[in-house]
Order: sequence, then C-alpha cells, then structure tokens
Amino acid sequence: MCFFYFFRNMAIFVITINMLGAFETRAGQPETAAKLGVNVTQQSAESDQSHHQDGHGDDEKHHEHDEGVESILVLSTRLGRSVNDEPIRVEVIVREELEEKAIMRPGNISMLVAETGGVRVQTTSPALGSANIRLQGLYGRYTQLLNDGLPLYGGQASSIGLLQIPPTDLNSVEIIKGSASSLYGGSAMGGVINLISRKPTNESEAEVLMNLTSRDGQDLTTYLAAPLDDSFGASITAGSHHQSVQDLDDDGWIDMAGYERYTARPRLFWQGKNGTNVYATVGFMTENRDGGTREGQTTPDGNSFAQTQDSERFDGGFIANGPLGATLDWNFRGSAMAQNHNKRFGEVLEEDRHESYLLESSVSGYTASTQWVVGVAMQSDRFQSVYFPNFDYRYDVPGVFAQADYELTEQFSTSVSARVDDHSEFGTQFSPRISMLYRPDDLTMRASYGLGYFAPTPFVEEIEAAGLARLSPLSDIQEETAVTSSLDISYQFNQLETGITLFSSIVENVTELETFSSQKWWATQPCSFN
Repeated sequence: MCFFYFFRNMAIFVITINMLGAFETRAGQPETAAKLGVNVTQQSAESDQSHHQDGHGDDEKHHEHDEGVESILVLSTRLGRSVNDEPIRVEVIVREELEEKAIMRPGNISMLVAETGGVRVQTTSPALGSANIRLQGLYGRYTQLLNDGLPLYGGQASSIGLLQIPPTDLNSVEIIKGSASSLYGGSAMGGVINLISRKPTNESEAEVLMNLTSRDGQDLTTYLAAPLDDSFGASITAGSHHQSVQDLDDDGWIDMAGYERYTARPRLFWQGKNGTNVYATVGFMTENRDGGTREGQTTPDGNSFAQTQDSERFDGGFIANGPLGATLDWNFRGSAMAQNHNKRFGEVLEEDRHESYLLESSVSGYTASTQWVVGVAMQSDRFQSVYFPNFDYRYDVPGVFAQADYELTEQFSTSVSARVDDHSEFGTQFSPRISMLYRPDDLTMRASYGLGYFAPTPFVEEIEAAGLARLSPLSDIQEETAVTSSLDISYQFNQLETGITLFSSIVENVTELETFSSQKWWATQPCSFN
C-alpha cells in the first residue's frame, strides 16, 4: 500500500481524571507504605535544566507536601525552584526509583517513566521493538526528550532513540505535561522529559551492572566518577547491550528484535571560586538491530521480509553559568547532534542523516518575591535522505523567551512564560503559558494553560514500521497547534494524600496518513507519486 499525508482542522480533546491515595513513611514512623489508586479516562477522539541535583526524596514519585523529605529542586522550569513551590506541575522520579528500574531494565529508559500517571510508552514498530512516550494522550512526536536541559538526542528524538539511552548515570527524571513550547520551542508541544545526570561527589565512585535474561539478552553497564581536583570532576558511563533474535512461536517471524549496541558518555564538571560553573559532555552510540522474517523464512505470501536498522549517533553539549552581580546570573548553553541510519524494509533500502543544533543565552534575576529569566535561542533541525530526497527538510528557528515567577502571598504564586519563534518554514509562532499555585493549609491546587506548536516532519508514528518508501512527499502543510490546560488538586490528611488531575488538549492541523494505492510497496521501485 501507499500513503500520503493529509492535514485538516481536526481537534483532539482529552479529559483524564487521576485519583491517587498514598500512605507515606515519615521520619520516626515505621517503614510501611501502601498505595491506593484509581485511574478513569474518557476521550472524545483518539489522541493519538542544570544537572547537579543532589536532593533525594522518599519512595513516592510526588513529594509536594511531605515536610519530612528533603526539598527537591526542579531544573526543567529554568529557575530551579523547589518542587513544592513551583507553580508548574513537575513530576519527579528520584534516584532510588531509578536504581530499582535500572536493575530491571539497564539497557534503556522506557521503564523509568512507564509507571507515572498520564505517561504511556507506546510501541510504534513491533518488528524492531521501537517505542515513544505519550504525555496525557498526545502523540509521542510532541514530547521533547532532554538531557540536563539539552536536546542531545535531537529536536525530535526517534522512537528507536528511546531504547538506546541507558539509565546508569541518571540522578533524577523530571516530567512536565502539557505544552512547554514557551520554555523549549516547538518540539515540546506535548511536554518535556528531562533526564538529570549524576554529579561527581568528593569521593571516587565505581558501579558495574551486569544483566542476563532467559531470552539470551545481556547488558553490561559501568559508571565511574571522581574529583580531579578542587574545581574539576569527571564521570564516564559506558555500556554493551546484546539481544538475540527470538521467534517465540516458531512461525518464521522474529517476535523479539535482536540488537548489538555500544554506548559511551564522558562528562566534565568545573566549578570556579567566583560561582561560575561549566559542564560539558560528549556521547557516542552505535547499534545494529534486526527484525522481520528469520533467515530462510518467508511470510504467508511466499516472500521474505527482513527489517533492519543500523544507527550511529554522535552528540555533544555544554552549559556555563555564573553570577553577574548580587541578584543577576548569566547562562550560556549549546548542543549538537548527528545521527545516521541505514534501514531495510524487505527489498527497500533507506539511508538518512539527522542533525540538530542549539545555541542559547539568557540572563536571570530575583527579588524578594520575583524570579525572572529572559533569553535568546537559535535551534536548527535537519534531515537528509539518500534515496528519498523529497523528504529532506531544514528548519532554522531563532527565538526569544521570557519567564517570570511571582509570589503574591505565602499561599498564592504564579508563573508566566512566553516565547516567540521565527520559524524558517512556518513564520512567527507565539507560545505563552501561565501557571498558578494555591496552597491553603493541607490543600494544594495548581492550574496551567498554554499554547504550543509543532513543525510537521515525515516522521509520524506509522513511519517507524512502514518507512519513507511508500509515502507521498509533504505538500501544503501547516504547523500543528495545541491548546493545553490542566487542574491538579491534592489534599494531605496526616499520612494520607489524595490527588485529582483534570486536563484537556486540543490539537489542530494534525498530520495523519491516508491510503491511496494498494501497490505492493516491497517492489524494487518505491511508490510513484504524480
């Protein structure tokens, strides 16, 4: 079959109510805990940064009212406030939980977020095992994946990329649901997942994790960290991951894709005596992944169909910040990523290259009741296909952004942020967001409303399984836009905490696929588009 893209003013509307009750362990209390939860979902249409957090919380994902727990600073909202005081709702997965999940699945981060409410890991290509992360029912392509606030995996991380990131060197994970375009641009229309790395301590550390599975899978990861002197610290994470192909029902089709993957990521930290901090990292990943029919086997129509993907990724990034005076700070950050793919869909070959770049500079300050930041950014996202150049694109997006958090009273505070991007293909884009926090006694209420946009690319969810060969080139496309809102209410009574979350997301100009030909797409020539 062949497909083409179509765009229409289709609105996706989602309402979800989450209810969670938890008994939490406090200092001086017996170490017992129980969780009670109900999740009810109704959908009217298919809806389909810094890096040095040292605070650890309890064993719960959300720590909004537990005074017996050390305060957790959230970094994804740019101003580095306590999670209790942040008007923007931020889910935090702390180090203790990461260690538990890393033992169960040390090869990738998919399990880290799978148990968080409103977050779903969805398989996009069963043959290769790829998956993406959907926040509050929105498509996974709207989710921006960051590492220490940097898009080291690209402006639009591929679904396979999610399975190529080991969790070994992570200290926490921060999740912002709903449009975050006001903070990070068009790639964050559905929200942000920020992976916060571990920082070397005053003592040397060494960890080795080996994992063997009953399905002939092996993982070996290492983490080394040490102070180099009074100012410098360094860490390195490396991993080797192997999975043999598995045909569980002996029908000739591979049910578990096989892969061979190697990763490495060194990090360097420097802290000056005047308060200046510099962080730099580079990363490398290579993987060969195999799926489809087993060697010598065929599908029911008598044809063999091998589906493979070979990947290489190189990336690098830095963050530098320091004081400008008693109440001002400067911040400068940048990143670059290049990723090469060689894919096979039966007899069809695809070879492509993704590139992503970021440069950003900002100034922040504070008074007794206000924190603010203003900055400029330049983002670039590029794609080149060797065999299908009609799908090539280059998006260059300069922008300016600002955010102000204001504490009106001890009980009420608000956060207002906005961003204006000058997109090279879709023109001027304005992305505002307002969030409010109200905390009377044991009741906490958070409300957010935001607008966002997304620049369409050929890589909708179905492309992971189908490839570009049977797609019509994009034409007459418009940016996808979203209006997101949420209301979070939580109440704590002694050790019992309950919470209700209501949210809605309306997306227009949704990019989707439509069949227009039944031509066999595994023919040696791709589908013809006139």
